Amino acid sequence: MSTNFFPLDDFITNPPPPASASHSRLRTGRPGRPSYVLDLPRARLLYDLGNSYEQIAQALGVDRKTLYRQLEKAGIPRARRSFTAISDEALDEVVSEISLAHPFIGSVIVSGHLESRGIHLPRLRVQDSLRRVDEIGVLVRWAGIIKRRVYKVRGSNALWHHDGNEKLRPWGFYVHGCVDGHSRLIIYLACCSNKRKMTVANLFQAAVAVFGWPSRMRGDFGTENNEVERLMILYWGILHRAYLRGRSRHNDALETFRQIFDYLEKNDLLDMENPIHSTCLFLVFQRRIQAALDRARDAWNHHRMRTQHDKTPIAIYELSRTAAITRGYWTGDPGDDLNIASDPLYGFDGDATLPPANPDEPVERTEQPTGTEAERAGGILVNGDEDLTAAAELLGDFDCDRDDGNWGIEVYCEAVIIMTSKLGFSA
Repeated sequence: MSTNFFPLDDFITNPPPPASASHSRLRTGRPGRPSYVLDLPRARLLYDLGNSYEQIAQALGVDRKTLYRQLEKAGIPRARRSFTAISDEALDEVVSEISLAHPFIGSVIVSGHLESRGIHLPRLRVQDSLRRVDEIGVLVRWAGIIKRRVYKVRGSNALWHHDGNEKLRPWGFYVHGCVDGHSRLIIYLACCSNKRKMTVANLFQAAVAVFGWPSRMRGDFGTENNEVERLMILYWGILHRAYLRGRSRHNDALETFRQIFDYLEKNDLLDMENPIHSTCLFLVFQRRIQAALDRARDAWNHHRMRTQHDKTPIAIYELSRTAAITRGYWTGDPGDDLNIASDPLYGFDGDATLPPANPDEPVERTEQPTGTEAERAGGILVNGDEDLTAAAELLGDFDCDRDDGNWGIEVYCEAVIIMTSKLGFSA
């Protein structure tokens, strides 16, 4: 297999020539070579995402001058999009809202939040605004800057990392996430009521339907990853090393909700041993957490990374995808050479925990328990599906998503009172 693919460094520095590009040509009957038919709107989109025309032309398999000529002929401007017209006062209001919801995030991620809202601004204006509304946070962030080593895999979909964040597990929330290793694009972030292997597999399959199959997946040794491992091996074969196991690390974006739940418990408003409390908590906060995750995903995917020449994850992902489509290997791409993928450090960056010393050592696979009580005892869930369904039916048309101006705390308390009353208990 290794003879069929370019070594990784050679592939990155000297990509294969675009001879396999399957562009059709426009034949007009006039003398001369027919023109390429290029996807010019996509080329412009890639440019607006932050890629250069040189990179876009290479990804499309044509010369930059050819791309320029076709853009000019089609009347598509080549200039960068203009910055959004917004006053400092209006900008500060938006940045203050973002900073309040996501304490201690930096100007780069704030810019990502703004871009996801359609607000395109120079970095200096965002930095100035953040200093005005969150001066202390700016100082704290400067003290924590770290340097990471360069991360290399073949391209988009060569390697996905998926993992679970269980910081909110004591309160019945399990967050599952997946990231494309090449571009750092967040594939999904989902807040669920459990960490069953089929829940994780369903999230993975939904992502595959949108992004296509990754060549390889990396996950930890948790039993919740067993079904994804089985699907990857079934699709690629046992010899491909399609699923790589190793220890994981977490990036926590859920601190606000942890503080809310701590507050509720300290003030005797939440008792996780009480099924009324635990089910109401999930019904009131699950969609709030998911909305926060969606905002975090969009902001991350649009933020500019210093280590990637100020490109955003979505720009890197889409450029690599375009190049792969042009060269004919986007679907069914076997990814990096097996020897490269067998490296214990394959797919790890500088701030990640190292994998086991001997990744080839057999790992005993354990299966998840079955049955609600066994799953609860095994930490797979807190609230059973039947409990959540029954609680939702008891609440009826009560609006769990209402904005109470207090992070959902008042809505939760009202839900507990309603359920307690309907069940004939005293609050």
